[in-house]
Amino acid sequence: MIDAGVDYVVIVEPVLPRGRRRAVIEATGQNRLPAIEHEDGTWWREESHVMAAAIRSGRLGKRMSAA
Repeated sequence: MIDAGVDYVVIVEPVLPRGRRRAVIEATGQNRLPAIEHEDGTWWREESHVMAAAIRSGRLGKRMSAA
């Protein structure tokens, strides 16, 4: 998020049935978005409002291991 000073790249998933989101499923065990893949290869997936609140409060680094 730009306002939080976090560098990021947005990757838009194609509109596919949830079961075909193989990379997301393999990484998070879930077929839902949003999900963040960190530079170290770990993933974080929660509901968007939870993720946005964590990022805005500066807790992104503390959440990195929560997949």
